This record gives sequence, structure tokens and C-alpha cells, in this order.
Amino acid sequence: MPTIATHIQRLLKKTERMKQQTVKSLLRTLKQIEKERKKRTTDLEEAAKLVLKHLADLGHVGIKAVSPKQWTAVKKAGKRNRVRRKFAVSGEQSILNFVKSKSNPIGKEIQKHWASEGRAGAAANLISCSLNH
Repeated sequence: MPTIATHIQRLLKKTERMKQQTVKSLLRTLKQIEKERKKRTTDLEEAAKLVLKHLADLGHVGIKAVSPKQWTAVKKAGKRNRVRRKFAVSGEQSILNFVKSKSNPIGKEIQKHWASEGRAGAAANLISCSLNH
């Protein structure tokens, strides 16, 4: 009949084997997670390259990826103080004069005229306000 000491030793060996099996299982799981992470990262990088290629095909150049840590700095750097400019003719009057000089101009032509005068923003808001008066 085994003594208590031998019984405890057997239990300790069994516990040690269980620990080793658990560690091996956790390591296998960790390797699988790492493999999946690499695969998904690769897929995301390929998707991002494809999107950037499509943007470049559409004429958008100079776009680069920004990490979340850099995003705050980019947002701060992108802020500019608004500069108010004064023109000899008001925006509304400029659009009215342009519409009178051209017969039925389309919005794109009005916007082009607006930009050619060096005015910022879009003329569309002013057009809709002018029509409501």
C-alpha cells in the first residue's frame, strides 16, 4: 500500500504534467493568434494600397498613411486661421453679374467663375440664398 508521501508525489507529478500540457496548449494558441494577426495585417495593408492606387488613378496624389498616434499632430498642423478677404464687389453681386452676362450658366460655370476671382468656399450656398430673396 502506497504511503501518503508517495501518493502526494504522484499527484505532484500529475499536476506538473497538467501544467506542461496547459503551457503547450497556450503557446499553440498564441502562435495561432499571431499567425492570424499577421494575415489580417497583410490583408489590411493590401487593401490600403489598393485604395491609395484607386485614389491616385482619380488624381489624388500625395496621400500617405498616418498612424493613430500621428493623427492628433496632423489634425493640429492642418488647422489654419481663417483669413477674411474683401472684394470690390460682394459675392452675391458677383454671381448676379455673371448670371446676367451669361445666359443660363450651369452651377459648374458659376463655381469656376467664383474660384477665378480668388474667392474661397463654394458659391452654391450664396446661390441658394440669393434665390430665396
